[in-house]
Amino acid sequence: MKRLMGSLLVVGLLGGCASPYRPVPFDQATSGISKIQVVEDAIPAKTGVRKLATNGQNMAAATSGLGLAGLVVGMAAAGIEAGIANNQNGKINTVLESQKFDGEAIFDEAFEASLKGLNYEVSSFKAERDTSRSLVAVTPQANAPDGSAVLDVAGVAYGYQQVGGTKWRPYVVILVRMVDSKDPKKILLDNRVEYNAVAPVPLTVNVPGNPDYAFDKVEDIEADPAKATEGLRIALVESARATAQLLK
Repeated sequence: MKRLMGSLLVVGLLGGCASPYRPVPFDQATSGISKIQVVEDAIPAKTGVRKLATNGQNMAAATSGLGLAGLVVGMAAAGIEAGIANNQNGKINTVLESQKFDGEAIFDEAFEASLKGLNYEVSSFKAERDTSRSLVAVTPQANAPDGSAVLDVAGVAYGYQQVGGTKWRPYVVILVRMVDSKDPKKILLDNRVEYNAVAPVPLTVNVPGNPDYAFDKVEDIEADPAKATEGLRIALVESARATAQLLK
């Protein structure tokens, strides 16, 4: 209980003092960058459901002013909601697995194809990405040739989301950062790409979702695995192309 209350307090404090996110734009023509090492492991192996403003969360919000009793009720509601989400996530992943869906391969293929047209010399950069899917730490490469950079495309999550009890739609969230190979403290590009963003962040890349791929309930996703898989494939391909466009 103490740990939870402490975490809630930290979230509240951070939410109150966080400064607006400011992307770092990149211009290929003036950058002098011609060689890019791309960090491996761009996209998680499996999808994850995202539920925002759902019934359990609304209940927790409604009981927030009821003191300790309200907190207990809110925690119970959140726990029930988390259990439901885990069950739904399992069902959706089962559907995708039945179609031999490979999100990593789909994104990588689309991203590499988009990069080819930009005339960069591209190679891989091996690094361990932690379970939080955050950007990796890049160490200086003293012997790197001039015009070299390390590009990290960190897919935070993707899958199907439901907002406020509405339809289930595909979503993708990606962090993008490129740094100088010799001096990683020099940030050449920093931005975010989100497909079907719920609350678009100003100056970031927001790719609108395809309205044809929306489902009233998870059971509808299970009933039409081909359509569900195609909707997520489109989301990943469009996100990959949008990511590559940041390097122009």
